[in-house]
Amino acid sequence: MSEQEILNELKALSQKVDRLSSLLESMRAEQQSKRPARTPRPKLAPLTPEEVQKYKTQFGELYEQWLSGDELGVQGQLDKLEVEELRRLADSNNLNVTSKMSKERVLHLIGARFREKKQLHQVRTSRPEGT
Repeated sequence: MSEQEILNELKALSQKVDRLSSLLESMRAEQQSKRPARTPRPKLAPLTPEEVQKYKTQFGELYEQWLSGDELGVQGQLDKLEVEELRRLADSNNLNVTSKMSKERVLHLIGARFREKKQLHQVRTSRPEGT
């Protein structure tokens, strides 16, 4: 093979590599344009004192209903709430919740708080006076 033939082959290969590179670049650009841009969720405003009181009252009512034996009714009411409202209910009642917690996890925390309150109530009522 002569030098001229080798140079011609190299030029042809270089053109093919350039073509492949441009095709790959256009494919990447096309894929990125197809992806919808993620819009960040707007942050909710902090709880106002009125909202905190409303959620505490709601929590107390749900606890009393749960304590009276209607656990499934309370579970159904909590399931109907939107995840953000459920998080706000839990947050206003001093449960450690984050904006990324799943609904199931928040429900679990609320159930644990109900059981904890019940145990604390039973301990207080079982103690004799004067201790």
